[in-house]
Order: sequence, then C-alpha cells, then structure tokens
Amino acid sequence: MFVGIFYNETKKQNIQYADALKEAILRLSQELCASAWSVVDQRDMPVCEMASSCDLLISVGGDGTFLKTAYHAILNDVPVFGFNLGTFGLLTECDADSPEQTIRKLISGTYVVEDRRTLLVEVRSQGGELLFHEYALNDCVLERNALSGVAYVALSINGAMVDTYPCNGIVVATQTGSTAYSLSAGGPIVEPGNDVNVVTPVCTHSIDSRPIVTRAESILELSVCREHGNMFVSVDGHRNTAFQDTDTLRIVPSDKKLKIVRIDPPDFYEALRRKSQERRRKLTHEI
Repeated sequence: MFVGIFYNETKKQNIQYADALKEAILRLSQELCASAWSVVDQRDMPVCEMASSCDLLISVGGDGTFLKTAYHAILNDVPVFGFNLGTFGLLTECDADSPEQTIRKLISGTYVVEDRRTLLVEVRSQGGELLFHEYALNDCVLERNALSGVAYVALSINGAMVDTYPCNGIVVATQTGSTAYSLSAGGPIVEPGNDVNVVTPVCTHSIDSRPIVTRAESILELSVCREHGNMFVSVDGHRNTAFQDTDTLRIVPSDKKLKIVRIDPPDFYEALRRKSQERRRKLTHEI
C-alpha cells in the first residue's frame, strides 16, 4: 500500500509535520510506503503522476490544502484523510497532536469512508466549444476581477430563467461547500446528508435577491447579460479560467465522488462551533 502525503510548502510547520508523518508510517508498518509532496503547483505533472499510484492520500494543513489534495483524489478515485494544521479546517478531521495514534488506526483499518458528491463545471464558447472542464467539491464561482465594475449575471435552472443579478459574482456550492465562500456571502449552512446545491449572489445590488437551494440533480447555467470583459471562473478556490462575455458556465451533477476517510467523525454542529471559537482565539492572539 502506497501513501501520498500532500502539504503546503509555504508553511514550515507543514513540511516538518509531513516528514514526521512519513517517518511514523514507515516505522509503524512494513507493508506501507510513503512519500511527501507539495500541493502548491497543481499542474505539476510529476505530482499528478505520483498521486495516481497511491492507495491513500493524506492532507497536511487546512481546508485549502485539503481541497488541493482532493483534486488528485477525485481524479484518481482514491480516499483522502486530513490532518488539520490550519485555522478553520471543517474538511480536515484529525488535529496535529496525535499523529501516531491516528496512523495506527489507519493501518488497522479502524475507519469509515464517507462519499462526498462533486459538480461538473464546464465553460463553453458562444459556438459551443468546450473551454474549461473541472470537478468541484466545494464550489464554483463566476466573479468579476478586482477593481472592475458591477457584473450583470443571468441565472437559469433546469432551462428556466430565474433572474439577472447585478453583483460581484455568484457562488454555486455543494453541501460540502456551504460553509465556505457561500457562507461568507450570506448563504445558508447545510447539514450533511442534505444533498443540495446552494446558489448565493455575492454583494448583490438588489434588496430582493436571496440565496436559492436547488436539488442535487439540477442543471445550472450562468452567463453575463451586459458587456463586462473582466470576469473569471474559480473552482474550489484554486483552479481558475477567464470568462468571456459570450461564454456560458454550465454546472451539472458529476458521476465522480470524493472518498473521505473518517476515523472519529465529529458532530457537525459541535465541530462548526468549536472551529469558529478556535479561529476567533487565533485571530485575537495574532492581533
């Protein structure tokens, strides 16, 4: 069994922790091999190729690192486990203080695997050419670039026109991503097990615009209905592409799922409350 450990090389503690995990895995089991790689460059082909040979991926860091690790896990259909060294860390499970105990449980198979749905995100030109194709675990965002003017974004769901939003952008989030950018933009928190999408306008210039909750099977399309020229699409916060005024963003259910390894699945609301308190303490200490 081959274990790949992914970390953010811009943070020294993550590098040290990843090395310690690798040594612990090799020390505790003769049947496991392990290597550690940075997730900073997602288009680094050697990393993509090495990830395809793994049986398990481990993320060392916060939710951002987990999402970048999940990118490889989704493409290669392998499970992923997260050690939390970040500030919030709702996707990650295990905190940094008990690595060896956690590794022993992984080796012994004392865990469950939780499936999380993904979205298929496509950008097509006016002529129908496929320009961008990615899978989203958390969310997909159509947004204006900084310092550009208000965007007028048209939303249709299952072929029916819903509304045109004067806004900074629109977030389409899964249940997994409901506690990320969508929440910051005023969207609802979705309890795990409710397989829905949340459509949340960002800084809308309208008093009657509200987030929309759709069925997981819904097909969503976004387009720009007034000339703008400075838009982009972002998937899970780290895979981006330019969006032209004549392009169409289409978001549909995906047949790919992320397999998250859970050793001691936390209560969702307890984890949300605890992580929020931890973040406030850290921010207060930093200030």
